[in-house]
Amino acid sequence: MGLASSALAGLMLAVPALLAADLPRGQVIERVEVTGNERHSYALYLPSNYAPERKWPLLVCLDPGARGKVPVERFAAAAEKHGFIVVGSNNSRNGPMAVSAEAIMVLTEELPRRFAIDENRRFACGLSGGSRVALSWAQAANLNGVVANAAAFGPGGLPKQRPFAIFAVAGRDDFNYHELYAMALDLGQRGWPVRFAEFEGGHEWLPAAQAEEALQFLSGELKPQTPPDAKEERKMSDRFARMTAELAGADEGSQKSIIGSWKKQAEKPEGRVARQALAWAFIRSVEEGRQLLASRKFLEAAQMADIAVLVRPEAPNAWMAVAEAQAGLGDKKRARSALDKAAELGFRDPDRMAALRERLGR
Repeated sequence: MGLASSALAGLMLAVPALLAADLPRGQVIERVEVTGNERHSYALYLPSNYAPERKWPLLVCLDPGARGKVPVERFAAAAEKHGFIVVGSNNSRNGPMAVSAEAIMVLTEELPRRFAIDENRRFACGLSGGSRVALSWAQAANLNGVVANAAAFGPGGLPKQRPFAIFAVAGRDDFNYHELYAMALDLGQRGWPVRFAEFEGGHEWLPAAQAEEALQFLSGELKPQTPPDAKEERKMSDRFARMTAELAGADEGSQKSIIGSWKKQAEKPEGRVARQALAWAFIRSVEEGRQLLASRKFLEAAQMADIAVLVRPEAPNAWMAVAEAQAGLGDKKRARSALDKAAELGFRDPDRMAALRERLGR
């Protein structure tokens, strides 16, 4: 096996803060501590031929759950081939913008000190909320390009300043597919260097094949390619908008009926828009439920959690949301049952579970 193949096999090392000369090449490093700041770290891939005598392009990845190694693994083979340094923040995440802003500030100080970076080839990449942050960062810091995975520009809409390269990519069942397609179409028609790609999947990181295409594009090996203004895409986008608006405006009983209908549609080969709508309903329920819990609106939070479980009964975070909402309502029996289900399905935050168990009296 070659070095790139070894990286794809997921060889990951936990490494303390070291000089770049001492960091392994040609493999994914799960954790590199920021020099002098143990609260911050990042996953890293250095090409096997990395040497500080020349400058290297840099791709910084922002995962919505601070899982830096996930995108670095996806880009490892392409980074080896095209000579990119790839970094994945272990701190940037969805939530308060200050958290991601601090992570970016720390990395912008750390990386030029540690690695030989080409200032004319600095790129960002993000998934979902991380994509919105990456696009915003590119505007503010004059980055050279962005891999926008599963989300377009956030509030404020499309930018008007100097264009930068955008590789827009989404799974065909992603609920944000239509907004990314529309962004790529709009910017491409305005002369921006944009390329759109899709893959079989949902709201998730791009596969290695699209990571290869992304680095080819950012390296100038592939030309921009605006997606077509297709009638079928407009029809699907409109249908998705109508479906999600219907659910958002329905009462609790009607919402459950609507989701049941969507699940039947989603099982069919032509049920792509229904699959997108279900994914949207799940994310909406989880995110809005979290906000409602924080505001101590336990009844509304419980309703959102029930919707999340209805959409994805296999999701441990949905059952944890039920447990926390029911605990807030004082229904310890339901809360314990949901907590047990979350544990059975592999909920990954043992401290959060232990705190709730203690609160429930066991």
